[in-house]
Amino acid sequence: MTSIYRFTTRFMFVFACLTGALSVLVAAYSAHIPGLEEASLRSLQSAIHMMQFHALALLVVAWMARDSKSSWFLFGSGLFFLTGIVLFSFNIVLYQLAGISFFRSLIPYGGMAFVAAWVVLAISVF
Repeated sequence: MTSIYRFTTRFMFVFACLTGALSVLVAAYSAHIPGLEEASLRSLQSAIHMMQFHALALLVVAWMARDSKSSWFLFGSGLFFLTGIVLFSFNIVLYQLAGISFFRSLIPYGGMAFVAAWVVLAISVF
């Protein structure tokens, strides 16, 4: 196993843990914003759920890739999960809480990265 591979799987593991923590903080913060519109709250809740669910998936994939002999598909799946979290969940949170819309057009690509991650994870079994 190359050192860059080992570093990247560890990075994915730490990123998943920190994303889980961030999702709890965002959920708590968004629950206490006075006057937040219902549509914005629904969007935030969707981003938080996707962040939490896919952080757990990334955690499992990083853990599995750590010891696997032929884990390039696991590695790719983890990278897709990481990309999806950043492009989808983080962008929605940035838009809804900070009004930053510069990266908003990348949100659909984050959703596609989630789909790709699950497909590549399924392929990794073979």
